[in-house]
Amino acid sequence: MTIIYCTQIYFLDAAIEYVRLIASQGHKVHVTIELSSNQLKTNILDVETDLNKFAPLTSFEEVVDTWGLQYLKLFFTECASVNFVVYPSKKIRQTRKVAKVLGKHIDEIKPDFIHLDDFSSRTLFQLPNLFKNRKQLIANIHDPLTHSGEFSLSRELYRKLWFNLIPSFVVFSEFSKTILSPQIRNNKKITVLKLMPYTVYKSFLKKSDKNKIASRKYISFVGRISPYKGIELFMGAIEQILVKHPNTYFYIGGKSNADYNPSFLTIKNENIIIENKFLSNSELVNIIENSQLIVCPYIDATQSGVIMTAHALNCPVLVTPVGGLAEYIVSGKSGSVAKETSALALKESILQFIENNEFESMKKSLNTKTFQNISVLNNLKEINILYSRKLV
Repeated sequence: MTIIYCTQIYFLDAAIEYVRLIASQGHKVHVTIELSSNQLKTNILDVETDLNKFAPLTSFEEVVDTWGLQYLKLFFTECASVNFVVYPSKKIRQTRKVAKVLGKHIDEIKPDFIHLDDFSSRTLFQLPNLFKNRKQLIANIHDPLTHSGEFSLSRELYRKLWFNLIPSFVVFSEFSKTILSPQIRNNKKITVLKLMPYTVYKSFLKKSDKNKIASRKYISFVGRISPYKGIELFMGAIEQILVKHPNTYFYIGGKSNADYNPSFLTIKNENIIIENKFLSNSELVNIIENSQLIVCPYIDATQSGVIMTAHALNCPVLVTPVGGLAEYIVSGKSGSVAKETSALALKESILQFIENNEFESMKKSLNTKTFQNISVLNNLKEINILYSRKLV
């Protein structure tokens, strides 16, 4: 099959694993990556450039060296083409111009499927061309349920538009399928694929060696600091753990939402490092490399890229039993699931991890090819079904 896979920088660490897999199955995969000036240092990208100098459709081959993207080449080796869809500004006139170029690109390829990696506001400018090809559309839905404190009316409205237009959807957990199903008509297809370990982060390991945060093994939280992340629960667990294990060290790092300033950000404790800042890729990898456990204390969730990043770096993860998080944990081998979403349950799980010295055994389990291939094998069957049928 000929497939156009339209992704965004926000999902690039997950998308490159997926396009590599579908291309390896003999499908002719054309990748487009939406890129705007405010996304040059987002996700796994760290580029210094002026997008006004580039064409609306700029090939990966043209910029791979000047933008320092050699670490991505391995993922695109078997793809038919890879292009950045360049948006230098938010001007409507320019956005329409880019949408027209992208529409022509799609028409020239004549794909069997157009696979959208979720939606952005710019997707609306492609509506005429996508409507024309609506029977060929597949869309990933990363979060069918809006996270606590992150509701956006405009986002919800254009998602409803796409839900009506698109015949087939992909979600990344059984939980997400349960949430999405009531939102769409019964004749629409939902396929569950599993996120795969984000192996691209191994590319940043050598860079991280230059700035080790300490010669300790932390129990850490990494990621955006937002109300739904449940960091207050983690802090409650930390207070109780330090009473019993005063030589345990903790790290919390990530950028807080502009309107979210929880009190724990100002806590002073020699056992706890708190960094309220955007973490670069090398800093993120450095922290995970210096952690014996990553904690995802979320109070609501669908799935988590933090889990996939930690697993790619052979670090176990503790999650709360919310959303689809537990679907990504092999208990006792890749991490554990707290009994409930509370500080007490997190404390008990972390104490078990410390007192049973589970870090080394889980790290060895994560490092096996068997574990790394679990999600790949699970996805192959669903991928072949997804791209073998005609959409109606």
